[in-house]
Amino acid sequence: MKAAVLYKPYDIRLEEVETPRIRSDQVLVRVRAVGICGSDVHYYKTGRAGTYVVKEPLILGHECSGEIAEIGNDVEGFKPGDRVVIEPGFPCRRCFYCKTGRYNLCENMQFYGTPPVNGAFCEYVAADADFVYKMPENLTFEEGSMIEPLSVGIHATRRGHVTAEDTVAILGAGPVGLLTLQAVRARGATNIYVTDIRDYLLEHARRLGATETINAQREDPVRRIMELTDGRGADVVIEAAGSIETGRQTFEIVRKGGRIVIIGVFPKTEFAVRMTDFVDKELTVYGVFRYANTYPTALNLVSAGKIQLKPLITHVFTLDEIQKAIEVAEKKIGNPVKVIVKP
Repeated sequence: MKAAVLYKPYDIRLEEVETPRIRSDQVLVRVRAVGICGSDVHYYKTGRAGTYVVKEPLILGHECSGEIAEIGNDVEGFKPGDRVVIEPGFPCRRCFYCKTGRYNLCENMQFYGTPPVNGAFCEYVAADADFVYKMPENLTFEEGSMIEPLSVGIHATRRGHVTAEDTVAILGAGPVGLLTLQAVRARGATNIYVTDIRDYLLEHARRLGATETINAQREDPVRRIMELTDGRGADVVIEAAGSIETGRQTFEIVRKGGRIVIIGVFPKTEFAVRMTDFVDKELTVYGVFRYANTYPTALNLVSAGKIQLKPLITHVFTLDEIQKAIEVAEKKIGNPVKVIVKP
């Protein structure tokens, strides 16, 4: 099969590789759409994303949908031709975290496109059948590939215990920030403030239901959100940009007794946080690492029209155009939101 293989930063090559062989509990999926994630861009630019480092040639990509091409002997409930989305992390099912329901923290996780596990920028992938879900008929393959980043947003709202009574600030209006905005709205929140430095992304946020948008290059987001909340601050602040500046801002924007939810992947550089902020404000800070038990909810919300994915799909490329696709996502050429690759 054809695959896009990353060798080192800015060196991604189209190659012929062996088609995966499936185990008896797996399915072989013909990949139809793969979204480009911020982590894919990090790997492409620097050879690393967070603590994960590319040390040998790697197929990137994990936001994927497709159709069943083959089923293992022990698989039930699927047949060739079924349209599916893949939850791209396969836990061990045996460790402490798996047994306590937090399988996203599995000590032996095999996650597409995360070193050393190959991902989905290719024509076929093998997937554990119990992490494959049939797509509703009213979803396209492109929308199916976005169930993965939507799951991050849903997991973030669960971690932050977002309710209809909460005022929520979301720092960062990239794909995950915009999907988190919709997940927050689906939980009933109506006062939602979104910050970013790009006007076109803030326009998307307004169309998707943000109460107020703030361009952080032209206006101080801390001061503005304090004005909007009568000096109290937001009940929940969700960091979805992964920058040191927004990381610091979360502690200034959140109210006393509030919750901070960190989604963004930060650069390796450390930054100082005053511990007195935790104590004096009595804050709770939640990290978000991928998601767990979110795919059925995400599929139901999109199928029911509660969350919109199509407006965020701005660019579609073939696998042969993988380098151009990643560069569009990296350099923000043509105002991209979600860039999709279709093998």
